[in-house]
Amino acid sequence: MDFCVEDTRKKAVPKLKELISDGVISLDDVTDWLRTIYEIRFFEEKVFELLGQNIIKGASHLYAGEEAVAVGAVAAIERGDVIGSTHRGHGHCGAIGNKYADTEEDRQDHWNAMMAELMGKETGYCKGRGGSMHIAEVQKQNNLGSTGIVGGNQPPAVGAAFAEKYRKTGKVVLSFFGDGSTNCGSFHESMNMASTLKVPLVAIIENNLYGMSVPFSGSEVEGAVKASNIEDIAERAAAYDVPAMIVDGQDVAAVFLAVRSAVPRARQDNQMTIIEAKTYRWYGHSRSDPRAYRTKAEEKAWHKRDPITVLRDKLAGEQLCTEKQLDAIKDKAFGAIEAATKFALDSPWPETSDLTKDVYVPESYSAEIIEADKAAGAKVTEATAAFEAAVASSTAKTRKEAAEQARALIKTQFDMEVMTIGQAVSAAQAEELRRDENVIVMGEDVGLYGGAYQATRGLLTEFGTGRVIDTAISEAAIAGAAVGAALRGMRPVAEIMYVDFVTIAMDQLVHVGAYNRYMFGGKAKVPMVLRTEGGVGRCIAAHHSESLEAWLMHPPGLYVVMPSTPYDAKGLLKAAIRSDNPVVFIEHKATYGQLGAVPEGDYIIPLGVADIKKQGGDATIVSYSRMAMRSLDAAKVLAEQHDIDAEVIDIRTLKPLDTNTIAESVRKTGRLITVSEGFCTCGAGREIAGQFMEYEFEDGSHGFDYLDAAPVNLAAADVPPPMSEPLENASIPSVENIVETVRKMVTA
Repeated sequence: MDFCVEDTRKKAVPKLKELISDGVISLDDVTDWLRTIYEIRFFEEKVFELLGQNIIKGASHLYAGEEAVAVGAVAAIERGDVIGSTHRGHGHCGAIGNKYADTEEDRQDHWNAMMAELMGKETGYCKGRGGSMHIAEVQKQNNLGSTGIVGGNQPPAVGAAFAEKYRKTGKVVLSFFGDGSTNCGSFHESMNMASTLKVPLVAIIENNLYGMSVPFSGSEVEGAVKASNIEDIAERAAAYDVPAMIVDGQDVAAVFLAVRSAVPRARQDNQMTIIEAKTYRWYGHSRSDPRAYRTKAEEKAWHKRDPITVLRDKLAGEQLCTEKQLDAIKDKAFGAIEAATKFALDSPWPETSDLTKDVYVPESYSAEIIEADKAAGAKVTEATAAFEAAVASSTAKTRKEAAEQARALIKTQFDMEVMTIGQAVSAAQAEELRRDENVIVMGEDVGLYGGAYQATRGLLTEFGTGRVIDTAISEAAIAGAAVGAALRGMRPVAEIMYVDFVTIAMDQLVHVGAYNRYMFGGKAKVPMVLRTEGGVGRCIAAHHSESLEAWLMHPPGLYVVMPSTPYDAKGLLKAAIRSDNPVVFIEHKATYGQLGAVPEGDYIIPLGVADIKKQGGDATIVSYSRMAMRSLDAAKVLAEQHDIDAEVIDIRTLKPLDTNTIAESVRKTGRLITVSEGFCTCGAGREIAGQFMEYEFEDGSHGFDYLDAAPVNLAAADVPPPMSEPLENASIPSVENIVETVRKMVTA
């Protein structure tokens, strides 16, 4: 280990006069520190009061007692640097907002917006959508925002720091988080990723000794346990081989100097530092917390080292300010919070008509792009059929030779390449990496191995380790880092090896990635893609074979895309990478070797536009991914053996869902069959049918009005995917199942 823990409490903090004399700070800086600490304190006291009056509603986790940490740390960075906050984030938001205030009016507007946000008003920083636990001005103050999930803010901070390093901005990221989060898996994943990627991050642990009611390292109160066997969290830096510091979190000057020493290492050397600030919260975890886990004597001892008292004593003791001047600073701060309270009380509520605004970044595609996709899709279908016919009729000695001859034929006749879905996915990423320098690929085994299913094959050779990044097995950190990088202007493509593993990353994907834009009042974009694969077909049992798309369709803010052909895979992935919304892109492990024609040149397929893969008039089969191909096979059998003309719709994008195309088809056929590999209960097929039933046509009629038979949902059995091949095959819809279902429906 090259680094050790430096306990700055063991040496005296330089006097303010010395720091001023040396040009490190000015007297105006110090008095502004005091004013900001007072403002945060009065803000928290007012919030506590308003919570009691039920004027501020919901949970609120107060920062009183810890102000020196936020104020000192923010004072040590530059405008343009980035911070990440927590559910106890009023202090961080308060300090960074003051940093960006150029005038007294700006400063008052800042506190006005903070108080209005806590009251849920339209004039709040997040338009009342975030409230206490998600308070931030993410647009103008380089604040990544806060999260109500303990430890949830750490992975995005790492991704943001990577983005600053990659883009060579020279900016650093401060990540604030509490002692409780250091016992979460996200802490280890994030710190490990930050250290291995060597990003400009300063991780600031606000150790206020208690996570909710559990003491971090012990308490005198009988019955209280402890969350850790160590007292100094900074010791954990040894696991990541990074420098660490322990600092008196009640002394704003001490915090300022510690962060000031860490920032150049981050800015110049991309060296992460962990700083543990020993501090104390005056209130409980939340207003309802009686603080039974700590003693009155302990509270009294800590109150003697109130950040306000510590700084006032220094200013007065060093004769830098008179008591009258200090009281004037206090009064000014008090007045600002009183004015902010009045502003918030007088502010309007959000319009309920805006309830669904800013969940997604608006997207639209020109009619030319949509028509181009339809024309290309028809030509691709023809070319793929020609390829398959050429292979089937070939007299070549080997299948490989037959395929090569057929490829050459398709190239000559259609000017298209024939490739696998895996190759199409890799080609799409390569083209977007070439097109946009802000695109990166990251995840487990994406580089040296080219992906578990070779879907990133060749990318490392062309683009190098700076843009194709192999990571540790850390799904939460991978997803969260992608979110953070996207928030800072990148377009990351993060790969999670199996969709089953997305369950580990759901906090980051949903609570941060999907909700970020809405939660912060529409002021953020998260242009990221999370690539993964799912489905049965390789006999690898329940933890590597699920189809969890319905889970991912549920939370607002995400797009969900599942291609069925190489043409679709390439065009949809390119569109997903260019989208300003977070997209989950799910491939099927059993289709990576599936061959199909793909046009040359740049093209995208619009997200949210279904493809009618076969026209028909007797029944509508709606499907996606591998099941779309099985549906086509079933339609062929139905036509040849039963004289039934089924229409097959490949929805391609499960969210947003092209209900229009489905509705128009069922209006024509009168019958709806959904085919999915996901579980039956609460699955995608149920949602598709439900949206169709509620669909309103231009004449006021609804989807239900056009049904000649009850919709049928063919889906996976409600059992964990089994390993045994006969059971695995039986667990999902087969071509025979689809044929028999449609036949019975049509002939009934």
